[in-house]
Amino acid sequence: MIEEPRGRIDYDECGAGPTIVLVPGSCSTGAAWRPVMATWNSQFRCITTSLLGYGGTVERRTAYDPDISHEAEILESAVRKAGDRVHLVGHSFGGLVGLAVALRHRVSLASLAILEAPAPEVLRDRDEQPHYRAFRQMTEAISPPLPAGMRKPSQE
Repeated sequence: MIEEPRGRIDYDECGAGPTIVLVPGSCSTGAAWRPVMATWNSQFRCITTSLLGYGGTVERRTAYDPDISHEAEILESAVRKAGDRVHLVGHSFGGLVGLAVALRHRVSLASLAILEAPAPEVLRDRDEQPHYRAFRQMTEAISPPLPAGMRKPSQE
């Protein structure tokens, strides 16, 4: 646990080796990463945290100030406590927060991996055109656009 004047932040670590900070998606905690960490057999120093309002991480946002910077601040605190250049891995909204951390340049990252982040358009909005184009090219290679007039089958 990290104790800060604005409230507690979940912080748990295990293993040894290169440091990986694992950020869960919305409505989850660092425990969501346990199955992944188990497959690594302690080959990495894994640090988990929880986003604002989940697990032991105190909510800092308000209805009048929901900015993602509050999420980025708690993640930056976890990275600083880790004490190394970390590999930051975020899932879903945690990936978006990881991207915000990388774009803020307030902590040093060895790498960033985002899985199923809901808003890659933020790259375009931040004038990160080369990164945005690379993301779009990768996405199109994995899932090419459907011909005009065709729709994907329902996921029911």
